[in-house]
Amino acid sequence: MGALLAVAVVAVIGVSSAMDLEIEPYALAGVLAGGVVALIPERSAFARLGAFVIGFVASWIGFILRAALMPDSEGGRTVAALITLAICLLAVAISRTRLPLVAMLVGVALLAAAYETSFVANEAEVAQTSMDALTALLVAVAVGFGVAVLAGTRSVAVAAAPVAPVAPAAPVSDTINISKAEVTR
Repeated sequence: MGALLAVAVVAVIGVSSAMDLEIEPYALAGVLAGGVVALIPERSAFARLGAFVIGFVASWIGFILRAALMPDSEGGRTVAALITLAICLLAVAISRTRLPLVAMLVGVALLAAAYETSFVANEAEVAQTSMDALTALLVAVAVGFGVAVLAGTRSVAVAAAPVAPVAPAAPVSDTINISKAEVTR
């Protein structure tokens, strides 16, 4: 799985560079985050992906609120973080835990880590810079998620494949069967 994700990272960087998509800075984090979400063992692939998107959007809402309503201070960052996490917890509660919290937290962490520096550098342009980051990250996440789901499906199918029955070997015994005729001789 790791080798396939590594190839996916290289492919995303290569295609992005060739097509001038500007996804390269986000390729490693995005592809690997998509792989992590795909590998979460609970719930369906759609539930995991949906939970990731909720966390991702919750993080984006936190950035928008910081830019619009909060000061660029520890207090502003703290309130935005609490609102982001409250959105995720509310989504888990509404879904009656059908959406995995861990996938949401991966979405929150990915956007928060990948976008914070750009946000701080140009807070006034949050509408434009956040869209650039969101688009690039989601493309990379989609590639990683797809690779991991397809690779996981293939390995499960191979593991579940029926095994051809093997003919039983002749029984081995420590005793020797002797007939009456052989004893009387």
